[in-house]
Amino acid sequence: MTVQQMIDVHAHVYPAGCFTEVIKTRADFKLVDNPRGQSLLYRGSHVMSMPMDQDNLPKRLASMDEAGIGMAILSVGALNIGWAGSGDATAARFVNDGLADVCRQHPTRFRFVAVLPCTKPREMVQELDRALGMGAAGVGIATNVGDFQLQAPELRNFWREMSRRKLMVLVHPTCPCDAPQNDPGTFLSVGYPGETAMAATKLALSGTLEESPDVKIVWSHLGGGLAMILDRIDRGYQRFSSCPHPPSYYLRRCYFDTACIHGPALECARATWGVDTLVFGTDVPHVPNAEKDTVAALKNTGWSTSELDDIFGGTVRKLIV
Repeated sequence: MTVQQMIDVHAHVYPAGCFTEVIKTRADFKLVDNPRGQSLLYRGSHVMSMPMDQDNLPKRLASMDEAGIGMAILSVGALNIGWAGSGDATAARFVNDGLADVCRQHPTRFRFVAVLPCTKPREMVQELDRALGMGAAGVGIATNVGDFQLQAPELRNFWREMSRRKLMVLVHPTCPCDAPQNDPGTFLSVGYPGETAMAATKLALSGTLEESPDVKIVWSHLGGGLAMILDRIDRGYQRFSSCPHPPSYYLRRCYFDTACIHGPALECARATWGVDTLVFGTDVPHVPNAEKDTVAALKNTGWSTSELDDIFGGTVRKLIV
């Protein structure tokens, strides 16, 4: 696969001022300096990082070139627009303007996924149309939106609209409102994959994916721990009248990014979901050497050239607008 063909669907950049814009009314959040950049604290717990030089585009492009990556789809990851409360529509516009500005500087190398005020139907559609007009490739959402989990009735209009338009929605883990206090970062490392698995399970069991079948969901980090516990999730689904099929029926219609370099985990995801559901993602710049290491991990699997071609870009091209 050529450099022009490889697409990283899980790459982060944080436009100047976006953290402050999202948390400006929240006394329970604090942005502090650290030796590697900045940390976002929630009730004393480290829940996000903003690495130094994360917005150095020449450096980012050089790293992409070295790894053989032609395009990155940029997102703000765990930065949760729901944290802005009643100011979420304003915060979404601020973030999307910043992401679009980055992409305009290198339009053949960067696209972005838009953030939206998901619980406000009218404002959501307005901002979605505006973001798509600026070149958004899809939509990004965290595993909760402020106080609302993804299966909440307040988000049903969001999922219906995403399904109606057949849009790609990249789901990234974030801290829940009841996250542990004064945690130095273990929840970020271990709890976030669990957040992804829980969000996906609840979305399936709630009937949301039955009602909105055409949304193209991409779950981050191979779906967290989903592949390891899929049989356990399926066993109890009959207790949920809203879910006419086992959760695996819905989850196998989703996609999973490869922001993981653990070979056995990649094999498990391939065996569980099928190679046609895997899309290349690195989690840059949060993981050192993420781009080169993720490319190497995938090439070291021994999977066929046609399978890797689909993962590195073929499949995601069918998802983005």
